[in-house]
Amino acid sequence: MERSEIFGIVARQIQAVLPDLPDSEIREDRSMTELGANSMDRVDVLVGSMEEAGLALPMTSFLGVTSIGGLVDLLWSRHQAAHG
Repeated sequence: MERSEIFGIVARQIQAVLPDLPDSEIREDRSMTELGANSMDRVDVLVGSMEEAGLALPMTSFLGVTSIGGLVDLLWSRHQAAHG
């Protein structure tokens, strides 16, 4: 799976949780908080993204991730490690 596919997964999950958000707002330099996601919304995005990517990570893995790009990088690196 390419990094761009992981971004697509994260973007789809954000759109599912925040359906009124314009697609153009979902950028790697933004945080989900900036986009209006509360803590439960963010958990929903994380869980949905992991499920769609076929990953199972402890929630503590996401501590320190502050942007959508950071989330994509983390998921992609873990996917690469798990699936080569």
